[in-house]
Amino acid sequence: MIWLYAILATVVLILAERILIRRVVVPSVAGILEKAPAFRVVPGRPDPRAQHVSFQTTDGISLTGSLWNGDRQDVQGLILYLPEMDGNHWMAPQYCDALIDDGYAVFSFDFRGQGDSQRPAGFTASHWLTELEMRDISAAMDFIESHPRLSTLPILVFGVSRGGVAALMTGARYPRVRGVIADSAFGTLTMIRFFADRFADLVLPKWLYRLVPGWHVERTLRQAIAHSERRRGYQFVHLEDEAAGLEPDSVLLISGSSDTYVSQDVAGRLHSLVGKAAQHWIAEGARHNMARSVHQAEYDRRIRQHAADCLQPAIISVDAVLRLGKSAVSQAG
Repeated sequence: MIWLYAILATVVLILAERILIRRVVVPSVAGILEKAPAFRVVPGRPDPRAQHVSFQTTDGISLTGSLWNGDRQDVQGLILYLPEMDGNHWMAPQYCDALIDDGYAVFSFDFRGQGDSQRPAGFTASHWLTELEMRDISAAMDFIESHPRLSTLPILVFGVSRGGVAALMTGARYPRVRGVIADSAFGTLTMIRFFADRFADLVLPKWLYRLVPGWHVERTLRQAIAHSERRRGYQFVHLEDEAAGLEPDSVLLISGSSDTYVSQDVAGRLHSLVGKAAQHWIAEGARHNMARSVHQAEYDRRIRQHAADCLQPAIISVDAVLRLGKSAVSQAG
């Protein structure tokens, strides 16, 4: 009979653990995940060099943005700049003014609920990238495709912080994107795990958390994410699930050695996730989003070089053209 009592006791403990996780731990962790850090973002000011742009998403949200160098006939590429959480599209020159000076067309817009774009009723933006922001990017890509001039240009996507995550996701989802620059970006799941390890004592005693297997922590975090998604009505986006769509050698990652939000461990994991062929510049002494403020000349040099490498016109040899022609003929036959 002892073995029977042991089995019953085990079953009771498993059920109690699951109830505790589902009803106490998961809601508590979800609440922590939903609390945005205290970002100190100073929105950019209107720039007279830029042209006003507006367009709509598929769910009817009006988005506002600007276009720099839109009238130039000699532009060699398009930079799609994606601002950080609580930022606005007028911040584009703060990071890519060198690219504007070089004559690239630069297009930026405010995500829904930010800057001059429409805020849906009851909407609260998340500091984690969601499918709603990706829907906004889809509308921006449609705008580009409908524009007689922009639609002919190769695209590099440039983003900062959450906008950097969005830039990487855009590169993974849209084959037309030729390059990505992501400043102070992060993998969402990696970042969430970092916060879980950092603030676990708000939910469990530290000694108990250390005894929890890693796979159990990951499962609980996934449950907390799903709980938050149901409660807030939108889905988080995980670069970890889609990074395979990126071309690593077309990606420039920028991080700050003194960034206390995106730690060097998180930045290093992002580099591994994207691929070691990606460039990763660690700006010495820079805090979150501050690499250009600390090292402007080096920042500008690196983004200029990356844009030139990614957006230069493709050179196709005569032999390659003939091979393509023969292939087309054989397929037609």
